[in-house]
Amino acid sequence: MTAERWQLHWDAPGDGRANMAKDAWLLRRAARDGTASLRLYGWERPTLSVGRAQKVERQVDLAACAALDLPVVRRATGGRAVLHGPDLTYAVAAPLAGGRFAGGILDIYREISRVFLRYFEDLGLGPHAQAYTGRERAQAASPVCFETPSAFEILLRGRKIVGSAQRLLPRAFLQHGSIPLSPQAELLARVFLDADAAAISAGMTDLATELGAEAPPLHELRARLVSAFEETFGIELAPAPWLAEDEAAVQELRAEFPWLVAAPQDAPAPGAGRPFRAG
Repeated sequence: MTAERWQLHWDAPGDGRANMAKDAWLLRRAARDGTASLRLYGWERPTLSVGRAQKVERQVDLAACAALDLPVVRRATGGRAVLHGPDLTYAVAAPLAGGRFAGGILDIYREISRVFLRYFEDLGLGPHAQAYTGRERAQAASPVCFETPSAFEILLRGRKIVGSAQRLLPRAFLQHGSIPLSPQAELLARVFLDADAAAISAGMTDLATELGAEAPPLHELRARLVSAFEETFGIELAPAPWLAEDEAAVQELRAEFPWLVAAPQDAPAPGAGRPFRAG
């Protein structure tokens, strides 16, 4: 029996607007023609991404971000703020019709959580999956993604290790997320209003803390994640280039993701900008 084939995009580091535009294009493409994709990518510089409906002005110290040269970009997905750069970032975009993702948002989270359980088990870290109700998530909500539980949380020693967010269209979904590679609490406490580094540290962890000197290099961590997706879902991930059509669409989509705080080399941010339009 031939395995289902997905596209694999293993991308070089990009800026925040380009990264969000590429993820948005994968979602549109999945809705248009049913292409399923896994994308692994990096960041040219540390960047804060915030949820599409997050009330940034009440939660994020944008002046502190500017002083720290920390760009801020709004995502197409929901959820809370995530610090990128010192992390392993992934994106999954796939059609909903039939198969494993037909059951809705919670089933999608549950399915993808199976991949991460396998992944962290392979790293020898003893992960635990914790389900939370909507009420429990609301009661524990924080501006910081890693202080806010998701529906199917992956925990290491009781602390959150994956921060993910979703966007659901009638025919496809996007889920992207972050695995911290090193401690983030001190920087997060500096850029969030009324945040406490000790509380953030108590709720999240990272691969350097968990693996120490035994932590594999980033390319191996990514390769293991590719294997975890293939083995869990019984799929084949085939490396795929970005075609000229893709690049042109991504360039157009950049306008949907203006900086809230600009990267130092860019022009001043035009404000929160227009919300992402799924099209």
